[in-house]
Order: sequence, then structure tokens, then C-alpha cells
Amino acid sequence: MQLENLTTKFLGRNIIYKQEIDSTQLEVWRQVEKNTLANGTIVMAEIQTKGKGTHGRKWYTDKNNIAFSFWLKLDCEMEQLEGMTLEIATTLVEVFQKCYQISLEIKFPNDLIYQGKKLGGILTETKTKGEKVKDLVIGIRYKYQSGNI
Repeated sequence: MQLENLTTKFLGRNIIYKQEIDSTQLEVWRQVEKNTLANGTIVMAEIQTKGKGTHGRKWYTDKNNIAFSFWLKLDCEMEQLEGMTLEIATTLVEVFQKCYQISLEIKFPNDLIYQGKKLGGILTETKTKGEKVKDLVIGIRYKYQSGNI
């Protein structure tokens, strides 16, 4: 799938949608290893059966949820990515407030909280070669539960 009206150079130019998948994050890494993914590709799924969270935790999603991960091919110093997860969380909080008038909070550094309950999170993973970051995968999960928003 491709979105034609994007103004980005490559992020989101290619989207792979699956109704159900083990993990969007794992799928991105599998395709990166096989060299079958275009830079900026988003892998999105409604249901994840073995989603990845931080510290090896599992992050499952059911129907009416969203999980996506995207891959960026980089060549930068690790220091350039410091604070990125928190910046993504801050941007998501701003979008929910501006577009939907929903006030979220951030549980440092990567959880999105609504009325005291976790409803989403961000997972960033890198692969390095020497001192350089070569691959970056960012996963964003939103787990809708009746009554949470």
C-alpha cells in the first residue's frame, strides 16, 4: 500500500498492513535482515500475538487496537538519538490534545497514560556497526479498551 499525498521523502511511503501478526517490530527486523524493506516502511497490524515491549515485556493487541513499527536506515552517532523516545511520546501527547481534546500523560520515558491507565507505548531499537547507528526501528502501540477513552 502507498499513500500518494504524503510530503515525506520516504517515511510512510510504503505500508504493509496485516490483520494479525506476531509482532510488527519482529516483522520489520525480519525483513531488514532479508534486505526486502524500503527505508521508511511502516508495518501495521490490528492484532499482535507476541508484541514486544521494553525490557522484554510482551505487548498484545486485540481487535480495534493499533500497532505499527517503522524502519529507518541511518548512519549517525548514538548520541544524536538521545531523548528521541521521549520526544515521540511528547509529540503523541500534543497530537491527542490538539486533534481529539484528549489529555494524555507520559510515564517516563515511553508510556502513554490516560486517567492513570497505560494505553500505549513507544519502543525504539537500534542496530549499530562500530560507533554508528545503522538501523532504527520505532514501534508505537495503542491498546484500546472499552471505556479508556
